[in-house]
Amino acid sequence: VCKKNERSLGTSAIEPVGKRPNALHPLMKNRWLSAQLAAKLDGVILKYSTAYRSLSFQRYLFQQEIRETGSRKEAMKEVLPPKISMHPWGLAIDVMRFTKIDKKRAKWLQIHGYKWGLCRRYDNEFWHFEPRTAPGVPCPARQKDALSAYYESKGN
Repeated sequence: VCKKNERSLGTSAIEPVGKRPNALHPLMKNRWLSAQLAAKLDGVILKYSTAYRSLSFQRYLFQQEIRETGSRKEAMKEVLPPKISMHPWGLAIDVMRFTKIDKKRAKWLQIHGYKWGLCRRYDNEFWHFEPRTAPGVPCPARQKDALSAYYESKGN
């Protein structure tokens, strides 16, 4: 039970259910803000480049990736279609990823994120984190890329 000034982080991984949101999932937001504060206390400034995305924006990013890679399958290694991606569910955060400093910041979250239930999901994306476990429980093994994760979820 949370005290008056505390926010719940939940007690399990956060799954997409119900109606799609129009912002970060409230528990995901609480987890992010808690991790961000802890990082700051360690002298690390965590920022994200993207988190919640509308279905239309996710569709745009996916179509752009298809144009760049030449195929839907190749595109899915980095950007998932809108109905599969966790971003339109408000359940994914991409930590800033444009400088070497950003990579070090993401590394901090990769090491400590499990304390808030935030896990790096893919080997090929050091910046992508999802609420894949209960706070304090070790993260599940990472997947090679988003396409492999999609196939695993389908039992292929």
